[in-house]
Amino acid sequence: MKAQAKLLLAVGLLIAVGGGMAAYKSVKLGVPFWQGDRVDEWLIEARVSFLATGRDVKARLALPTIAMERGGGQESGSLDYSFSVEDNKGEFTAFWSSGPREEGQALYYRVRFKEGLDSGGEPKPAYEKPNPPDVPRLPGSLGAAANSIVTKAKNISADPDSLFVTLFKQINSAEASQEYLIVKRHYEKEDSANPEIAMGIDLLGLAGVTARPAYGVRLSDQNSGQAPVPLIEYYDGAFWKVRDPAEPTKIPDGRELFVWHRGGGALLDDVTGGENSRVTFTVVKDRIPLATLTDLRDSPLLVSTILALPVSERAVFRYIVLIPLGAFVVVLLRNIVGISTLGTFMPVLLALALLEIKPLTGIIMFSILVGAGLWFRFLLSRMNLLVVPRVAACVVIVTLLMMLMSVVSYQLGIDAGIKITLFPMIIIAWTLERMSLIWEEEGKRNAITQVAGSVFVAVCAYHFMKISQIQYWAFYFPEMLLILLAGILLIGRYTGYRLSELIRFKSFSNA
Repeated sequence: MKAQAKLLLAVGLLIAVGGGMAAYKSVKLGVPFWQGDRVDEWLIEARVSFLATGRDVKARLALPTIAMERGGGQESGSLDYSFSVEDNKGEFTAFWSSGPREEGQALYYRVRFKEGLDSGGEPKPAYEKPNPPDVPRLPGSLGAAANSIVTKAKNISADPDSLFVTLFKQINSAEASQEYLIVKRHYEKEDSANPEIAMGIDLLGLAGVTARPAYGVRLSDQNSGQAPVPLIEYYDGAFWKVRDPAEPTKIPDGRELFVWHRGGGALLDDVTGGENSRVTFTVVKDRIPLATLTDLRDSPLLVSTILALPVSERAVFRYIVLIPLGAFVVVLLRNIVGISTLGTFMPVLLALALLEIKPLTGIIMFSILVGAGLWFRFLLSRMNLLVVPRVAACVVIVTLLMMLMSVVSYQLGIDAGIKITLFPMIIIAWTLERMSLIWEEEGKRNAITQVAGSVFVAVCAYHFMKISQIQYWAFYFPEMLLILLAGILLIGRYTGYRLSELIRFKSFSNA
């Protein structure tokens, strides 16, 4: 009786705390509780990382003009640094400074804007005519090849726009002419970072078109920690225009690409007091207005939770918060329905992998991997190995099988096979070990039944975790996981008949 009272007390406390925190966050802080009430905004966080050398630190990062003019930017999470924004005739720069620092450092700045907003790469009027382009001095046959390329391109181009498209279609082509290959080889030796950009700017300069580098960010929250996308900004005689050299025929679209920096100059000035500096961007589609997010960051620790973290760190939790949801489905199907599985974590981690792979493709790949691995596991059983070396051998075999399947699928042109690395190899190795033991002790029928049950539970967990409203609650209201924990505790005390047992023993009830 005491144990039951303690359980009910714990369940009530968990529901009260989790529900109370969620209600406070929704009512007082204004976080939309229902996904339909959300405000879809793109949130882009720039992360400047470098290795401090023990001296005073100074760093400057160019900021997007369009976002700054609309008040959508803020410094976020750079610890113990002095920060300011410099405005030089409409060109904004973030400036950090600090005393002597050592070891790895990270500086953060984030901007946000509503989905569907202009990309920042729209044609911009030139209030002053730019200086004539710097004509590159290419010696001998190299210069002759470059001039020939420009002459041919100009002959079939009506304006700077068509000239840009003509040049970069050839630069990107696998079947470019010999002249392009000669010039391209030169720039690959001179500029290892962006040879196509440097080559394109110089060829445009030879054609009399002023051009300069720009940088953008892909609007995809599936790609965290992405490097800046190199772009080119050129003058067409009246406007400055931005294009992506990788897709020269496309005009930058605010739904796919955001132009972070234009106007020439470096995206990140050399960091004083640091080395190996680099900029990466994390992109998420956020549902919380900026004012609400600021209130959350200033709120108590238990209320702010992961929303107070920098976006690049926060993105890690996008899948972590789904693991308890998958575990709840496993508990429900095992203890209430009565489906047998190979452990608790295997179905959950398999469901996580299915979130990135199409379910049918993932199940086929998993079946091939388990089938081949089980055959090798039976070969190992004949060697009478101890448990730990046997499992370690399974890990090696699973790794090699995953590599082989990736290579074969790539050669066959099947892109999905490359994603086989999403399957957790350690869990699969233990699955092979347990399945082989069940096969030997209880028969192949039980072994296959439990594996099939694990796959079925994983698919059910996948569909539950795939619900957008569930994902929204798990990420923006992680305190509601306490309510989920209360449900798991209640199920943990259930000792009655499972649904599958009611079917098995149906004949007894009739008797």
